[in-house]
Amino acid sequence: MDYSKLPYYALFLCLFIVAQSLSMWGQYVTLPFKSLSMWEAYKMAIPFAWLDWVVMTFTVMVGHEYDLVTPTQDTFLLIIIQFCLILVINQYYLKKEVYRSDIFAFFIILIGFFVSFLHLVSKAFNIPIPEHLGSADPDDASASLKTLRYNVVTKSKGDVKYANIKAGEGS
Repeated sequence: MDYSKLPYYALFLCLFIVAQSLSMWGQYVTLPFKSLSMWEAYKMAIPFAWLDWVVMTFTVMVGHEYDLVTPTQDTFLLIIIQFCLILVINQYYLKKEVYRSDIFAFFIILIGFFVSFLHLVSKAFNIPIPEHLGSADPDDASASLKTLRYNVVTKSKGDVKYANIKAGEGS
C-alpha cells in the first residue's frame, strides 16, 4: 500500500460517509410522519439528495484523481456505509431492534470488501490482477470503438479521417 495516499484515503472515506449520511437521512427522514402528502415528503427529502449529489461528486473526483479504489470497491463501500447507517437510523431514529443476523450480514459484506480491495483470491491462485487497458483515463479504458473515434476526432488538432480510426487509437 502506498502510504503517501493515506491522507487522500482519509478524505475520500470522510466525504463518502458524509455523502451517504445525507442520502440515507433523506430517505428515512419522512418515515415517522404517517400523514405527510407526497409533496411534503418530497420537500423534506430533496435537499438531502441535492447535498448528497454535491458531496458525492467531490468524493468520486478524489477517488479517481488519486486512483484510490476501483468502481467495484466504490460499490462495496457504498453498500457497507449505507448498511451501517441503516442500522444506526433504525436503532436510534426509528426505534427498531437490530438483530444478530444484521451484524453477521455486515461482517460478510466487510469480508467481501477486503477480499476485493486486497485482491486476496487473485494473489492466492496467482491470477493476474487486471490493469486499465493502457490508459490512465478510465473513460478511454472502457470506451467503445464509437466513443474512441469521437474522442480522436473532437480532441485532435488537424485533419483526421474518421474511416481510418481503429480501436486502440483513441487517445
